[in-house]
Amino acid sequence: MSLPLYKEKSTPKRANSIRNVLAIGAGKGGVGKSAVTVNLALALRQMNFSVGILDADVYGPSMRKMLPEETSPRQDGEMLIPAQCFSGISMISMAYFRKTSEAIAVRSPIANGIISQFLEQVLWGTLDYLLIDFPPGTGDIQLTLAQKGKLSGAVIVTTPQEVALIDVRKAIDLFKQVQVPILGIIENMSYYRPFPNSEKLTPFGSGGGVRLAKETGVELLGQIPLDPELCRTADEGLPLIHSNNLESETVQQFLKAAKKLSLMPLDKKSEEALSIQSISQENEALHILFSDGLSKNYRWSELQKSCPCAGCVDEATGLRRLTALHVNANVKANHIEQVGRYALKIHFSSGCSSGIYSFQHLHAM
Repeated sequence: MSLPLYKEKSTPKRANSIRNVLAIGAGKGGVGKSAVTVNLALALRQMNFSVGILDADVYGPSMRKMLPEETSPRQDGEMLIPAQCFSGISMISMAYFRKTSEAIAVRSPIANGIISQFLEQVLWGTLDYLLIDFPPGTGDIQLTLAQKGKLSGAVIVTTPQEVALIDVRKAIDLFKQVQVPILGIIENMSYYRPFPNSEKLTPFGSGGGVRLAKETGVELLGQIPLDPELCRTADEGLPLIHSNNLESETVQQFLKAAKKLSLMPLDKKSEEALSIQSISQENEALHILFSDGLSKNYRWSELQKSCPCAGCVDEATGLRRLTALHVNANVKANHIEQVGRYALKIHFSSGCSSGIYSFQHLHAM
């Protein structure tokens, strides 16, 4: 089956009920984020939660190797039925639609379309947790995931050394910009024990995860050891977490992290984050009540004048292409949609429909 290219069209009604959507991010490659995602999913399944995984690394998908499918994904009209893997974990990945050795050489608009399709046209059914394995970086795909993924929060994966933290901090900053709460830190490759109960060795340094948790004011969810069994099971597509090895130090760290996540009230918004309590149209204007109690009215023409899209503002110079002289005073909004947890997109009757108005921008107008 070949994955159809994303098209701008109406999305079929989804029959999904997903309680929590968690981003697993790092901002860089090489920290073992995909292995953490797989084993965190297995730990949640061990606790009897229903779990799905969305492998969002379009260019370098590796999940299929770590968690081979028992049934392959299939197409049902315009919708995709995800693969079924060990313990009943549902998964979708670009790896299912290309040969293992085939480079996925597509430009960003196509990659973003594929991610949109994974987010909007997969029949997950009922899930307690959908884990999204974010690709490295802080670019187009990450923004698409933040805007369309309905994220409950983000789990940050790092290794102990300061070099890793440089890029990990950028990922944290991205999540803060789009108002996705940071739920906690998982420090991977934290230490190594040559023998059971021997002294911990720290080949990659120590303390990075602890420092990062203190900086961000969130909990250190777990410290995963550098474990040959973790590497072996990932390479062989075997589950590290199963009923016969629950006393393993590595497994215990994943189970501890999963338990902490399961006890978090993920439906609550961050107290610091600005949000919208209500929105309505009154007297040909937009009325917004913000979470801090501020109530404001906006004329559509004034909103159109301040549109931040690339068609209205020159991205190179920052100068406005669209001025008051070009805006019809009688312009209206055909449609308003919320973008992620942090912005609104307004589709104007003038044809302008790509401007994303952050809550902070609207609050400050």
